Amino acid sequence: MFLLTIFFLWVDLSLPVHSYTLKNGLRVLFYVDTLSPMVSTQVWYRVGSYYEPSGLTGISHLLEHMAFKGSKNYPGDLYSKLILENGGQENAFTSENYTAYWSDLSSDRYELALKLEADRMKNLLLDSLEFESEKKVVMEERRLGENSPYDVMWENFYAVAYLSHPYRTPVIGWMDDLKRIRVSDLRNWYRNYYQPKNAVLILAGRIKPESAIKKVERYFGGIKGKDVPKLSFSEPPPRGERRIKIKKDVKTPLLMIGYRTCDISDPDYFPLEVLEGILFRGRSSRLYQSLVFTKGLVTDIFGGSDIEKDPGIFYFFAVVKETTKIGETEKAIYEEIERLKTDSIPTKELEKVRNQVLADFFFQQDRIRSIAFSLAQWEILLGDYTFFERYPKEISQVKEEDIKRVLRRYFTEDRRTVAILLPEKEEK
Repeated sequence: MFLLTIFFLWVDLSLPVHSYTLKNGLRVLFYVDTLSPMVSTQVWYRVGSYYEPSGLTGISHLLEHMAFKGSKNYPGDLYSKLILENGGQENAFTSENYTAYWSDLSSDRYELALKLEADRMKNLLLDSLEFESEKKVVMEERRLGENSPYDVMWENFYAVAYLSHPYRTPVIGWMDDLKRIRVSDLRNWYRNYYQPKNAVLILAGRIKPESAIKKVERYFGGIKGKDVPKLSFSEPPPRGERRIKIKKDVKTPLLMIGYRTCDISDPDYFPLEVLEGILFRGRSSRLYQSLVFTKGLVTDIFGGSDIEKDPGIFYFFAVVKETTKIGETEKAIYEEIERLKTDSIPTKELEKVRNQVLADFFFQQDRIRSIAFSLAQWEILLGDYTFFERYPKEISQVKEEDIKRVLRRYFTEDRRTVAILLPEKEEK
């Protein structure tokens, strides 16, 4: 433990990052690692379910699917074929706050990825026949989620936890909206949000910034950009506990409890990260020890903070052994919260957890792609990739009084949402 603490005190996380902004507004970050044989090329757009109005939920995710269905210069699935033929990997994902595309290629071939991503930004075909076919794929994905107990739980929980904020809608969208979305809607969405001013380009790996920026200018500099609407949403302050009970054809009951907290720009984010470690991190964590080993109420329990640009949720998710144990499980969680508010937290426990949080943070950056992910995420959410560098220092400075402060501020009945998923047919 002593050696681990010293290690984290001396880690220098000043990253060799070069940042630029093109004339068209494209934000560009280079992370240089001369030891890596690869370059990860990523383009992140500030668009996801957060930006979707009622009636168009799921359109960002649907556009992500269609972004692999051909452009004016690369028909069909030629994007993917070219990456694979050059020994690379690629994929994409959509969240509440962003849509991201990434590809990993050897350092002598990353220019291909730049060429393809620039083409994706301005030349997608969005063919009507491909659209109808891909929409069926997404709707089937949606149907499969409706049969997943975990997906059902998450979806219903957030729909109750938020009354009006778009965080209440699933990234994949509501089925009725997916059915109604037209290809013209998708084309408008593409034109509005796949803009240089709305994107961050990351290159991470064995690159020379001087030559890399010239390549970026060559492929992206000529794309004319336009302003993107700046959206902000508010949510009524919580004024009492909200509860939902769901019945479904499942064998194991689930319990989810959440408290409305803060966004990631708030200093309280860091004590909440350490609190997550105290409650959930590893088999020696408080709730795992109490609910799994000592009381035998659950087979698993996990949780933590949402990473959101607007105030998110600190959640508890428990797989309860049997329906009759739900009330006892809920009570045991509340008792642990109250205990943390009033009783002192042993210095050794706090030090251990801080080190666990930091260890997980560092180990997550074991690949070039992961570092690029982190830089892009913070640049998109905060407009500040250096959050990545500040995180270890902030975590190492979290004190017991910080944890008690956030517990008292956020973990109250008024800010609480509870969801319970029960088997439709109780076993006799």
